[in-house]
Amino acid sequence: MTTREAPIADWVSIPDLYRDPFPIYQRLRAEGGVHWVPQVGRYLITTYAAVHETELDQQVFSANEEGSLMIRAMGHSMLRRDDPEHYVERRQWQPELRPGVVHKVWKSMFQRTAERYLEEFIEKGPGADFIADFAAPYSAESLRELIGLHNSTQADLQRWSQTMIDATGNYANDPHVWAEGKRSFDEVDAALDEMLDWHAKHPDNSLISSLLSQPGERMPLESIRANVKMTIGGGLNEPRDALGVATWALLTHPEQRAAVEEDPSLWNAAFDETIRWVAPIGLYSRQVKRDTVLEGVRLPAGSKLGICLLSANRDESVWDDAESFNIRREVKPHLAFGKGVHVCLGAWAARAEVAEVALPLVFSRLRGLRAVPERPAEVGGWVFRGMLSLPVTWDDVATAAPAASGTGAREEVLAPRVAIIGAGPAGLFTAQALRRALPHATLEVFDAQPTPFGLIRSGVAPDHQGTKSVARQFDKLFTHEGVRFRGSTRLGEHTCLHALRATYDAVVLATGMHADAALPVPGADLPGVVGAGRVTRLLNTHPDEEPLGDLGETVAVIGAGNVAMDVIRLLARDVSELAGSDVSDTARDALTASLATVHVVARSTPEACKFDPVMVRELAGLRGVRHVVRAGLVGATPDDVPPGKDARIDAVRQLVEGAPDGAPRVVVNWWFGATPEAFEGGAQGRVASVIARVGHESVSLPVTSVITAVGFAADPDSPVVPGAHAGGRVEPGLYTAGWLRRGPRGTIPDQRTDARELARLITEDAAAGRVGSGAPGWSGDPDETDFDGWRRIDVRETLGAAPGRTRAKLGTRAALVAAARDTSIELPEVTPLVAGGGGGDLPLTVWFGTESGGAELVSEELSQALGDRAAVEVRDLAEVEAALLEPQRLHVVVCSTYGDGELPTAVRPAHARLVAAQPDLAAVRYAVFGMGDTSYARTYSRGSEIVDETLAACGAVRVGEYGRHNAGGPVPAGEAAVEWIEGVLAEYVAGRTAVQTA
Repeated sequence: MTTREAPIADWVSIPDLYRDPFPIYQRLRAEGGVHWVPQVGRYLITTYAAVHETELDQQVFSANEEGSLMIRAMGHSMLRRDDPEHYVERRQWQPELRPGVVHKVWKSMFQRTAERYLEEFIEKGPGADFIADFAAPYSAESLRELIGLHNSTQADLQRWSQTMIDATGNYANDPHVWAEGKRSFDEVDAALDEMLDWHAKHPDNSLISSLLSQPGERMPLESIRANVKMTIGGGLNEPRDALGVATWALLTHPEQRAAVEEDPSLWNAAFDETIRWVAPIGLYSRQVKRDTVLEGVRLPAGSKLGICLLSANRDESVWDDAESFNIRREVKPHLAFGKGVHVCLGAWAARAEVAEVALPLVFSRLRGLRAVPERPAEVGGWVFRGMLSLPVTWDDVATAAPAASGTGAREEVLAPRVAIIGAGPAGLFTAQALRRALPHATLEVFDAQPTPFGLIRSGVAPDHQGTKSVARQFDKLFTHEGVRFRGSTRLGEHTCLHALRATYDAVVLATGMHADAALPVPGADLPGVVGAGRVTRLLNTHPDEEPLGDLGETVAVIGAGNVAMDVIRLLARDVSELAGSDVSDTARDALTASLATVHVVARSTPEACKFDPVMVRELAGLRGVRHVVRAGLVGATPDDVPPGKDARIDAVRQLVEGAPDGAPRVVVNWWFGATPEAFEGGAQGRVASVIARVGHESVSLPVTSVITAVGFAADPDSPVVPGAHAGGRVEPGLYTAGWLRRGPRGTIPDQRTDARELARLITEDAAAGRVGSGAPGWSGDPDETDFDGWRRIDVRETLGAAPGRTRAKLGTRAALVAAARDTSIELPEVTPLVAGGGGGDLPLTVWFGTESGGAELVSEELSQALGDRAAVEVRDLAEVEAALLEPQRLHVVVCSTYGDGELPTAVRPAHARLVAAQPDLAAVRYAVFGMGDTSYARTYSRGSEIVDETLAACGAVRVGEYGRHNAGGPVPAGEAAVEWIEGVLAEYVAGRTAVQTA
């Protein structure tokens, strides 16, 4: 790769950057993204890719800058340190900023504070400045309480924050700015010294008290002072400016304001789009520790960098129409909170403070809120950027909602009868969320099938029992939590929506989308062209699917998402590898009787495909299967992506590296970058070839069958148009969930997140009187089946399983209903809720692998959540060795990803020892929760996958669903992990009970 010296941008001035940096940054990005800027005295890094790269490698791009303005302005805080020194301070600082603590402790304080300052703002009357009169005092007072500076005022914090921030960005070296910053520096020290003594005697929930109460060696006083000042700076200006810019953006984009007011679940999207559009922290510094090259530009050791988040978040190569504010844009993680080990500790607090409290409160209370035309809003800054003023007016003020009593009295009167139509993941996660949100509600779940669980039973690949195990946690809904299952009840046949609306206070439609989307090419309707959904349902013994017969010798699979990977694996897999599955051997044998060749036709190149790399690596390990990449393999030459830089490309490379010994049983040909143009028929009228465009050439692939895996479409009898009510509310009392709500996208875990939002929406409607209570419910159909009926089916299928299979599914509705009504089938006792069966005696080890401490915090939250049900031991994955993986314990791995898809640094030596030793771990059972960030799309969750692959290679068996958490999503990691572990424990206990019974 050719390199060059940095271009000099001597045309850039600090005043111009302050007024409007975006045209300047746009030009700098267009010219390469790395420039020497004399007025700033450092290299400005402006492209997303370059900024992202500086986040990944502390060894090259150091936060500990010599002569740092921030160190001069605030002291040497953790933000200006590299690991391991950074990690030590971060670990001591973060307990009170964990997502769970924010929601349990601080969110209620934010609510009280917001209501107080909004009342004061309202008293000032229309024309008040939203920034000076609400956003600033609200943010300052919230921060004052969170830190624990009880001897100061919010006005003090505003002055301290602004003057120290001005000093941090004092690239013009203005002596007055330094003097004002030094005055605040000294005042903070004096206030803090007094409060350290006070908190030692009067501990509370604040940061200062938490710091003093932690075991071990206390952080040095100078570090405490520096980190408090750092927190005053970022902890005030970030929420203040995010709140101000979000309000300004919504006032100037009325159609988006209408959308978010209609669908409150969009407040988080509005928040994230705001801080992408105008990042509150616009620039921070790094220093190059050794000669390096960034974006083709040579940077000598010692070079000082300005990392321009304001610019990176508007990079045209990442976002379409990046200059525009658009809450509906495709989700691509921004850099406003930073990435890597220095990711903002206060991110969850800021999100709760702004998106969950202040914005909904302001827009719900101030009716007709709008800007004052004759007093235009002002915005400024480049190191820190936000609204300088925002005069607003309004028409009237809505009455404040009564505060929750905290006694549960409010929930007593919120007891609607809710019908949920569809017992798949969307419906059951909704029932689960409603049971928590409205504990007195009556919940009834209807399904057209005699069995619950929807696509978990009939859509998830039958050889992926870990994914199917989420059904275990749904059992609890029906056996312990009073939710009624009403099977064999089809909407439109046994009852109608009108009848359910008349007999229930609320109805949730969660019927999903089951039809395979048609590929819009000539010949798509030829015999022999079938959808992947139909194939998967056949292999899952769905009672409504008719047999297909032999697919023939050569099958083309169109698509390269996870559904396509499932189909390829199920067709090509040797029968000996299906042990532990519930696959229909009859259906599979019929489909694959002649199979010898599979063509995978993927429109995208590997790095752009939608498959999970884990799925492709699983294909690479299939016995007797040879993979040949016919077109589109990226990384074939040294100038392309090297190994370790893209998990998808690495997975495809792994396919071709794992050729079987001897003649292959099945050959899988991969055609990447191939666009299907037509299917052509043969002499018998059946599909005979696939015509695809590969580059500039047309390729004809002879086939005997084609399976399209290009998505799903609405069923002909769908009760509403899928995606037409993305907010979840059709009208008060009628709601949509899952794919019927947002269209055919999202995984099973995504449905869990959506269900929480929907439950909140229904709860709000119930609290506002838009949803009543006391509806009688539908009297029912004499042929409906209940949950005990499902349990009888479960027993019959499980007992009838062939060797090596978990169950033999009954293949017709008549057989299913007959088993459901067979009272001679003895039902097993219901598994007790206590996971260990004896009040906390389940031996369980949580292993955390972390770089910045996030996985350790999640491990602690898991330990607390399981404290009364399991004997939990928390250990560092860096200490793992075979002798500690005791078979009598369940081992839960919580692991983050670092750098280019690597294990956390400290874990790597222990992992290498485990790989070298290759111990026999066949008796070990484990579960995996991977923590990652989808902004690292090519390596997301790879760290946990490495551990998973290593344990599996040693014979250990994974239990339950593979858990994953996206750091850029709306759900806190600890909360997601606690929900995930419920399914894991249910599966583990059921398996252990079965072994003991046998």
